[in-house]
Amino acid sequence: MIEIQPKTLEALDENVRLELCNIFDRDPHKLTDRPGRTRGHDIDPAMKLLRPIVNDLLGVDNWQLDGAIFFETVTGYRVHADTEKFGPHRVWQTIVFPLRQELTEQAQPDKNRLIIFDQVWKKDAAFFLKGSPDAPKEYNGVIKDYKDVINLKEGYIDPYVEELCPHLTRENFEGLTVDKTFTWTPGIPITFPRNRLHASSAFHRFGITKKLGLSFFLAPNQSKRNTGSLSV
Repeated sequence: MIEIQPKTLEALDENVRLELCNIFDRDPHKLTDRPGRTRGHDIDPAMKLLRPIVNDLLGVDNWQLDGAIFFETVTGYRVHADTEKFGPHRVWQTIVFPLRQELTEQAQPDKNRLIIFDQVWKKDAAFFLKGSPDAPKEYNGVIKDYKDVINLKEGYIDPYVEELCPHLTRENFEGLTVDKTFTWTPGIPITFPRNRLHASSAFHRFGITKKLGLSFFLAPNQSKRNTGSLSV
C-alpha cells in the first residue's frame, strides 16, 4: 500500500457532478445534525458513478470503502483527521468531491479552500482543539494535547492559516504547517492520505454562503491484505 500525496484528480464529467448533486437533493433521509450542516448517506448510487475514479487511483480490487458521506454546510470545518476507528491497517486515502457552492456578488471563491497539513495522526479519528473550551459530541474524538501528532512544529503559527481560518481558535493550528491548499472547485476531486490533519477555510466569511461535497474514506482491501496480494 502506497500513500498518494495530496493532489487533485481529473475533473468529473459535468453530468456526473449534476447527478451527484441530485442524489443528495433527492435523499429523503438527509439529516441536519448541527445548525447549518446537513449530511446525506445515499452512497450506493454515488459509488456506481465514481468507482472508476477510485479504481484508477488505487487499483481495481485493491481498496474497500470504510465510510462515505455527503455534506452540505454553511461554515468552515475544524482541524481533524479521517482515520476512523478500525485501526491503522484500515487507513489509506480520502477522496473529497466538491460538488457545488453558492456565491454572493462579493464572493472570493479563491478563499474557499481545503487545507492539508504536513502533520500526521495515527490514532482514532479526531478533532484537534487545543485552546478551545468546547468538546463537541460527535463521532470524532477530541484532542487538546498534541504530543502524539507527528511532525509537529512546536510554537509555530502559520500566517496563511490565520488569514484563511478566522473561525478557528489560533491555538487549534499551533504547530501545524501547510503542505498544500486546494481551491474548492466543483467537479475537481481532491485526494490525500487519511492520516493527514486538514481543515477548511472560513469560506462563509469570504462571500460563499454554502457548499456541498462528498467524501470517500478508503482502506486497503482487507481480503487481499490478508493474502499479501495488495499492490498499487
